[in-house]
Amino acid sequence: MKAIVIGATGLVGNLILKEVLSDNNFSEVRIFVRKPTGIINPKLKEIVSPMKDIITLSSEIQGDVLFNALGTTIKQAGSQKEQQRIDRDLPITFAKIASENGVKIMLNVSSVGASPKGGFYLKTKAEMENGTEKFFPKMAFHFRPGFLVGDRNEFRLIEKIVFGVMKVIDPILTGSSKKYRSMPADKLAKAMVSLSKNPVGKAPVLHFSEIMNCI
Repeated sequence: MKAIVIGATGLVGNLILKEVLSDNNFSEVRIFVRKPTGIINPKLKEIVSPMKDIITLSSEIQGDVLFNALGTTIKQAGSQKEQQRIDRDLPITFAKIASENGVKIMLNVSSVGASPKGGFYLKTKAEMENGTEKFFPKMAFHFRPGFLVGDRNEFRLIEKIVFGVMKVIDPILTGSSKKYRSMPADKLAKAMVSLSKNPVGKAPVLHFSEIMNCI
Protein backbone atom coordinates (compact mmCIF):
# COMPACT_ATOMS: atom_id res chain seq x y z
CA MET A 1 0.00 0.00 0.00
CA LYS A 2 0.98 3.60 -0.55
CA ALA A 3 -0.10 6.25 1.95
CA ILE A 4 -0.61 9.98 1.76
CA VAL A 5 -0.54 11.95 5.00
CA ILE A 6 -1.61 15.58 5.32
CA GLY A 7 -1.06 17.26 8.65
CA ALA A 8 1.96 15.02 9.25
CA THR A 9 3.71 17.46 11.59
CA GLY A 10 0.82 17.77 14.04
CA LEU A 11 0.17 15.68 17.15
CA VAL A 12 -1.85 12.90 15.49
CA GLY A 13 -0.39 13.26 12.01
CA ASN A 14 3.15 12.73 13.25
CA LEU A 15 2.06 9.56 15.03
CA ILE A 16 0.27 8.31 11.90
CA LEU A 17 3.45 8.96 9.96
CA LYS A 18 5.51 6.92 12.41
CA GLU A 19 2.97 4.08 12.25
CA VAL A 20 2.94 3.79 8.46
CA LEU A 21 6.70 4.14 8.13
CA SER A 22 7.20 1.21 10.48
CA ASP A 23 4.40 -0.89 8.94
CA ASN A 24 5.54 -3.38 6.29
CA ASN A 25 2.12 -3.16 4.64
CA PHE A 26 3.09 0.30 3.38
CA SER A 27 5.76 0.57 0.70
CA GLU A 28 5.61 4.36 0.26
CA VAL A 29 4.47 7.32 2.34
CA ARG A 30 3.95 10.78 0.88
CA ILE A 31 3.62 13.77 3.17
CA PHE A 32 2.78 17.36 2.27
CA VAL A 33 4.51 19.85 4.55
CA ARG A 34 5.37 23.54 4.57
CA LYS A 35 8.99 22.93 5.58
CA PRO A 36 11.30 19.89 5.61
CA THR A 37 10.85 17.56 8.59
CA GLY A 38 14.38 16.22 8.59
CA ILE A 39 13.05 12.64 8.69
CA ILE A 40 15.14 10.21 6.67
CA ASN A 41 13.42 7.01 5.60
CA PRO A 42 13.60 5.15 2.26
CA LYS A 43 9.80 4.88 2.16
CA LEU A 44 9.23 8.59 2.73
CA LYS A 45 8.59 11.10 -0.04
CA GLU A 46 8.33 14.63 1.29
CA ILE A 47 6.56 17.30 -0.78
CA VAL A 48 7.38 20.74 0.57
CA SER A 49 4.85 23.42 -0.33
CA PRO A 50 3.24 26.59 1.12
CA MET A 51 -0.03 24.64 0.85
CA LYS A 52 -1.79 27.51 -0.86
CA ASP A 53 -2.43 26.25 -4.40
CA ILE A 54 -3.02 22.52 -4.01
CA ILE A 55 -3.97 22.11 -7.68
CA THR A 56 -0.29 22.52 -8.61
CA LEU A 57 0.48 19.45 -6.47
CA SER A 58 -2.02 17.21 -8.27
CA SER A 59 0.58 14.94 -9.84
CA GLU A 60 2.09 14.24 -6.40
CA ILE A 61 -1.18 13.26 -4.70
CA GLN A 62 -0.84 9.59 -5.53
CA GLY A 63 -1.40 6.49 -3.41
CA ASP A 64 -3.96 4.07 -2.04
CA VAL A 65 -5.05 5.74 1.20
CA LEU A 66 -5.27 9.36 2.32
CA PHE A 67 -4.86 10.22 6.00
CA ASN A 68 -6.09 13.68 6.96
CA ALA A 69 -4.80 15.00 10.27
CA LEU A 70 -4.94 18.67 9.37
CA GLY A 71 -6.10 20.91 12.17
CA THR A 72 -5.25 24.20 13.82
CA THR A 73 -6.51 26.71 16.36
CA ILE A 74 -7.74 30.27 16.01
CA LYS A 75 -4.57 31.43 17.77
CA GLN A 76 -2.32 29.60 15.32
CA ALA A 77 -4.38 30.42 12.23
CA GLY A 78 -4.94 34.07 13.08
CA SER A 79 -8.55 34.16 11.89
CA GLN A 80 -11.63 32.01 11.48
CA LYS A 81 -11.28 32.22 7.70
CA GLU A 82 -7.76 30.80 7.81
CA GLN A 83 -8.79 28.08 10.26
CA GLN A 84 -11.59 27.07 7.89
CA ARG A 85 -9.11 26.97 5.01
CA ILE A 86 -6.84 24.60 6.92
CA ASP A 87 -9.41 22.46 8.74
CA ARG A 88 -12.03 22.24 5.99
CA ASP A 89 -10.98 23.53 2.58
CA LEU A 90 -7.57 21.87 2.30
CA PRO A 91 -8.86 18.37 3.19
CA ILE A 92 -11.72 18.71 0.71
CA THR A 93 -9.36 19.83 -2.07
CA PHE A 94 -6.99 16.95 -1.32
CA ALA A 95 -9.97 14.56 -1.31
CA LYS A 96 -11.11 15.73 -4.72
CA ILE A 97 -7.69 15.36 -6.32
CA ALA A 98 -6.88 12.10 -4.55
CA SER A 99 -10.13 10.48 -5.66
CA GLU A 100 -9.52 11.61 -9.25
CA ASN A 101 -6.05 10.04 -9.02
CA GLY A 102 -7.43 6.69 -7.91
CA VAL A 103 -6.97 6.83 -4.13
CA LYS A 104 -9.57 4.48 -2.65
CA ILE A 105 -10.04 5.49 0.98
CA MET A 106 -9.79 8.59 3.17
CA LEU A 107 -9.53 8.73 6.94
CA ASN A 108 -10.17 12.02 8.75
CA VAL A 109 -9.31 13.25 12.21
CA SER A 110 -12.50 15.09 13.18
CA SER A 111 -13.96 15.85 16.61
CA VAL A 112 -16.59 14.54 18.96
CA GLY A 113 -19.68 16.68 18.56
CA ALA A 114 -19.02 17.60 14.92
CA SER A 115 -22.32 18.89 13.55
CA PRO A 116 -23.60 21.35 10.93
CA LYS A 117 -25.58 22.92 13.78
CA GLY A 118 -22.61 23.18 16.14
CA GLY A 119 -20.45 26.15 16.99
CA PHE A 120 -17.77 27.43 14.65
CA TYR A 121 -15.21 24.67 15.26
CA LEU A 122 -17.67 21.76 15.29
CA LYS A 123 -19.48 23.10 12.24
CA THR A 124 -16.18 23.43 10.38
CA LYS A 125 -15.32 19.80 11.16
CA ALA A 126 -18.77 18.65 10.02
CA GLU A 127 -18.39 20.55 6.76
CA MET A 128 -15.00 18.89 6.27
CA GLU A 129 -16.58 15.47 6.80
CA ASN A 130 -19.44 16.16 4.38
CA GLY A 131 -17.13 17.68 1.79
CA THR A 132 -14.69 14.76 1.73
CA GLU A 133 -17.51 12.18 1.66
CA LYS A 134 -18.61 13.51 -1.71
CA PHE A 135 -15.38 12.26 -3.23
CA PHE A 136 -15.11 9.05 -1.21
CA PRO A 137 -18.69 7.71 -0.99
CA LYS A 138 -18.77 4.89 1.58
CA MET A 139 -14.98 5.02 1.85
CA ALA A 140 -14.52 8.13 3.99
CA PHE A 141 -14.07 7.40 7.68
CA HIS A 142 -14.39 10.12 10.30
CA PHE A 143 -12.67 9.59 13.62
CA ARG A 144 -14.31 11.75 16.28
CA PRO A 145 -12.12 11.66 19.39
CA GLY A 146 -12.70 13.63 22.54
CA PHE A 147 -9.91 15.65 24.14
CA LEU A 148 -6.61 14.47 22.63
CA VAL A 149 -3.83 13.50 25.01
CA GLY A 150 -0.22 13.48 23.84
CA ASP A 151 3.07 15.33 23.68
CA ARG A 152 2.81 18.52 21.68
CA ASN A 153 5.60 20.79 20.50
CA GLU A 154 4.22 23.68 22.50
CA PHE A 155 2.91 24.35 25.99
CA ARG A 156 -0.84 24.98 26.21
CA LEU A 157 -1.97 25.89 29.70
CA ILE A 158 -5.66 25.34 29.03
CA GLU A 159 -4.97 21.86 27.69
CA LYS A 160 -2.94 20.98 30.78
CA ILE A 161 -5.88 22.02 32.93
CA VAL A 162 -8.39 20.10 30.80
CA PHE A 163 -6.16 17.01 30.92
CA GLY A 164 -6.22 17.10 34.71
CA VAL A 165 -9.99 17.42 34.72
CA MET A 166 -10.47 14.60 32.20
CA LYS A 167 -8.39 12.20 34.30
CA VAL A 168 -11.06 12.56 36.97
CA ILE A 169 -14.08 12.61 34.66
CA ASP A 170 -13.16 9.84 32.19
CA PRO A 171 -14.06 6.91 34.49
CA ILE A 172 -17.59 8.20 35.04
CA LEU A 173 -18.28 8.75 31.34
CA THR A 174 -20.14 5.58 30.45
CA GLY A 175 -22.92 4.54 28.10
CA SER A 176 -23.75 7.18 25.52
CA SER A 177 -21.39 9.61 27.29
CA LYS A 178 -18.37 7.39 26.77
CA LYS A 179 -17.65 9.06 23.44
CA TYR A 180 -16.58 12.17 25.35
CA ARG A 181 -13.68 10.42 27.09
CA SER A 182 -10.21 11.77 26.41
CA MET A 183 -8.33 9.95 23.66
CA PRO A 184 -4.61 9.09 23.70
CA ALA A 185 -3.27 10.41 20.41
CA ASP A 186 -1.11 7.33 19.84
CA LYS A 187 -4.17 5.07 20.15
CA LEU A 188 -6.03 7.20 17.61
CA ALA A 189 -3.15 6.96 15.15
CA LYS A 190 -2.90 3.18 15.55
CA ALA A 191 -6.65 2.82 15.04
CA MET A 192 -6.64 4.89 11.86
CA VAL A 193 -3.77 2.93 10.32
CA SER A 194 -5.38 -0.37 11.35
CA LEU A 195 -8.73 0.53 9.78
CA SER A 196 -7.05 1.70 6.58
CA LYS A 197 -5.82 -1.86 6.01
CA ASN A 198 -9.20 -3.47 6.71
CA PRO A 199 -12.09 -1.02 6.19
CA VAL A 200 -14.76 -3.57 5.28
CA GLY A 201 -17.73 -3.44 7.61
CA LYS A 202 -16.47 -0.47 9.61
CA ALA A 203 -18.78 2.40 10.55
CA PRO A 204 -18.13 5.68 8.70
CA VAL A 205 -18.17 7.64 11.97
CA LEU A 206 -16.12 6.39 14.90
CA HIS A 207 -16.22 7.60 18.49
CA PHE A 208 -14.20 6.46 21.51
CA SER A 209 -15.39 2.83 21.70
CA GLU A 210 -15.27 2.23 17.93
CA ILE A 211 -11.83 3.80 17.73
CA MET A 212 -10.45 1.66 20.54
CA ASN A 213 -11.97 -1.45 18.95
CA CYS A 214 -9.93 -0.85 15.79
CA ILE A 215 -6.66 -1.39 17.60
